[in-house]
Amino acid sequence: MFMASNQFKVVKGCEETFETAWRETSVRLREAAGLIGFQFHRGKECGPHVLYFSVTMWETEERFIDWRRAELYGLPSGGAGPRCASRLEEFDATVSRSNPQ
Repeated sequence: MFMASNQFKVVKGCEETFETAWRETSVRLREAAGLIGFQFHRGKECGPHVLYFSVTMWETEERFIDWRRAELYGLPSGGAGPRCASRLEEFDATVSRSNPQ
């Protein structure tokens, strides 16, 4: 399994626009080949921003890369105008199906 985590910084006042765009993206994301599941969370306020993060779980890293290259990678990133632009930080990790503890 492969997991990708993304953090978004959204300008305060643009949260509703961002969340609506993410809901629309999640509909397409559910159809992505190799997707196991995903989570989307609103975090805390940080200065002039509200933090959000998402985690997607994939069958393989290759499936994730394929999705990124495809049209499905339409994450909200400024489509609502410059005030609502988000900053995307990506952290990828490969995890094993077994817990070593």
